[in-house]
Amino acid sequence: MSHRTARLLLFALFALVVPLPFFLVQTGAVPAARILMLAGIVVALIAAEGMHGMIGIAAGLLLLQLAVYAALLFGAAHWAARGLARAWPQHLALATAALAAVALLVASSCDLYRTPFRTHSLHASLLRVFE
Repeated sequence: MSHRTARLLLFALFALVVPLPFFLVQTGAVPAARILMLAGIVVALIAAEGMHGMIGIAAGLLLLQLAVYAALLFGAAHWAARGLARAWPQHLALATAALAAVALLVASSCDLYRTPFRTHSLHASLLRVFE
Protein backbone atom coordinates (compact mmCIF):
# COMPACT_ATOMS: atom_id res chain seq x y z
CA MET A 1 0.00 0.00 0.00
CA SER A 2 1.40 3.38 -0.95
CA HIS A 3 1.84 6.27 1.46
CA ARG A 4 -0.92 8.20 -0.31
CA THR A 5 -3.43 5.33 -0.07
CA ALA A 6 -2.60 4.75 3.59
CA ARG A 7 -3.01 8.47 4.32
CA LEU A 8 -6.40 8.65 2.60
CA LEU A 9 -7.69 5.50 4.30
CA LEU A 10 -6.55 6.73 7.72
CA PHE A 11 -8.10 10.14 7.07
CA ALA A 12 -11.43 8.53 6.15
CA LEU A 13 -11.29 6.33 9.23
CA PHE A 14 -10.44 9.26 11.50
CA ALA A 15 -13.23 11.39 9.98
CA LEU A 16 -15.78 8.61 10.57
CA VAL A 17 -14.70 7.48 14.03
CA VAL A 18 -12.69 10.00 16.10
CA PRO A 19 -14.94 12.02 18.45
CA LEU A 20 -14.25 15.74 18.11
CA PRO A 21 -15.70 18.56 20.20
CA PHE A 22 -18.09 20.88 18.40
CA PHE A 23 -20.28 23.84 19.27
CA LEU A 24 -23.66 24.75 17.86
CA VAL A 25 -26.03 26.14 20.52
CA GLN A 26 -24.97 23.13 22.64
CA THR A 27 -21.66 21.34 22.81
CA GLY A 28 -21.01 17.77 21.85
CA ALA A 29 -18.36 15.29 20.76
CA VAL A 30 -19.03 13.68 17.40
CA PRO A 31 -17.02 12.52 14.35
CA ALA A 32 -16.21 15.00 11.60
CA ALA A 33 -18.61 13.13 9.31
CA ARG A 34 -21.49 14.04 11.66
CA ILE A 35 -20.45 17.71 11.55
CA LEU A 36 -20.43 17.43 7.74
CA MET A 37 -23.94 15.98 7.85
CA LEU A 38 -25.20 18.81 10.09
CA ALA A 39 -23.52 21.40 7.84
CA GLY A 40 -25.21 19.83 4.80
CA ILE A 41 -28.60 20.06 6.49
CA VAL A 42 -28.05 23.71 7.39
CA VAL A 43 -26.84 24.58 3.87
CA ALA A 44 -29.90 22.81 2.41
CA LEU A 45 -32.12 24.90 4.70
CA ILE A 46 -30.40 28.05 3.48
CA ALA A 47 -30.92 26.99 -0.14
CA ALA A 48 -34.60 26.24 0.48
CA GLU A 49 -35.61 29.10 2.75
CA GLY A 50 -32.91 31.74 2.49
CA MET A 51 -30.55 33.10 5.09
CA HIS A 52 -32.87 34.57 7.70
CA GLY A 53 -32.12 34.76 11.41
CA MET A 54 -29.44 32.58 12.96
CA ILE A 55 -29.12 30.04 10.15
CA GLY A 56 -26.17 31.90 8.56
CA ILE A 57 -24.27 31.92 11.85
CA ALA A 58 -25.00 28.22 12.33
CA ALA A 59 -23.71 27.43 8.84
CA GLY A 60 -20.58 29.50 9.41
CA LEU A 61 -19.85 27.82 12.74
CA LEU A 62 -20.31 24.33 11.35
CA LEU A 63 -18.27 24.96 8.20
CA LEU A 64 -15.45 26.61 10.17
CA GLN A 65 -15.26 23.72 12.62
CA LEU A 66 -15.39 21.24 9.75
CA ALA A 67 -12.51 22.96 7.93
CA VAL A 68 -10.32 23.06 11.05
CA TYR A 69 -11.01 19.44 11.95
CA ALA A 70 -10.48 18.23 8.39
CA ALA A 71 -7.06 19.89 8.33
CA LEU A 72 -6.12 18.43 11.73
CA LEU A 73 -7.33 14.94 10.84
CA PHE A 74 -5.54 15.03 7.49
CA GLY A 75 -2.34 16.07 9.27
CA ALA A 76 -2.76 13.25 11.80
CA ALA A 77 -3.37 10.75 9.00
CA HIS A 78 -0.31 12.00 7.13
CA TRP A 79 1.82 11.76 10.27
CA ALA A 80 0.55 8.26 11.10
CA ALA A 81 1.02 6.92 7.56
CA ARG A 82 4.51 8.38 7.31
CA GLY A 83 5.45 7.04 10.73
CA LEU A 84 4.21 3.56 9.88
CA ALA A 85 6.06 3.58 6.56
CA ARG A 86 9.33 4.62 8.20
CA ALA A 87 9.11 2.38 11.25
CA TRP A 88 8.30 -1.00 9.71
CA PRO A 89 8.37 -2.93 6.47
CA GLN A 90 5.28 -2.57 4.31
CA HIS A 91 3.50 -5.75 5.43
CA LEU A 92 3.97 -4.91 9.13
CA ALA A 93 2.87 -1.33 8.56
CA LEU A 94 -0.28 -2.57 6.83
CA ALA A 95 -1.00 -5.01 9.66
CA THR A 96 -0.49 -2.28 12.27
CA ALA A 97 -2.80 0.10 10.42
CA ALA A 98 -5.44 -2.62 10.11
CA LEU A 99 -5.15 -3.43 13.82
CA ALA A 100 -5.50 0.26 14.71
CA ALA A 101 -8.57 0.53 12.46
CA VAL A 102 -10.19 -2.47 14.11
CA ALA A 103 -9.41 -1.06 17.56
CA LEU A 104 -10.98 2.30 16.64
CA LEU A 105 -14.07 0.62 15.24
CA VAL A 106 -14.47 -1.58 18.31
CA ALA A 107 -14.05 1.43 20.61
CA SER A 108 -16.65 3.37 18.61
CA SER A 109 -19.22 0.66 19.28
CA CYS A 110 -19.41 2.00 22.85
CA ASP A 111 -21.45 5.10 23.66
CA LEU A 112 -18.52 7.51 23.45
CA TYR A 113 -20.14 10.22 21.33
CA ARG A 114 -22.10 13.08 22.91
CA THR A 115 -24.84 14.10 20.48
CA PRO A 116 -27.10 16.89 21.76
CA PHE A 117 -29.39 16.88 18.69
CA ARG A 118 -30.53 13.24 18.99
CA THR A 119 -34.04 12.52 20.23
CA HIS A 120 -33.31 9.19 21.92
CA SER A 121 -30.42 9.93 24.28
CA LEU A 122 -27.47 12.25 24.74
CA HIS A 123 -24.84 9.55 24.18
CA ALA A 124 -24.50 7.29 21.15
CA SER A 125 -22.30 4.71 19.49
CA LEU A 126 -21.01 5.01 15.94
CA LEU A 127 -24.03 3.11 14.61
CA ARG A 128 -26.43 5.62 16.18
CA VAL A 129 -24.53 8.90 15.93
CA PHE A 130 -25.87 9.61 12.42
CA GLU A 131 -29.57 9.35 13.35
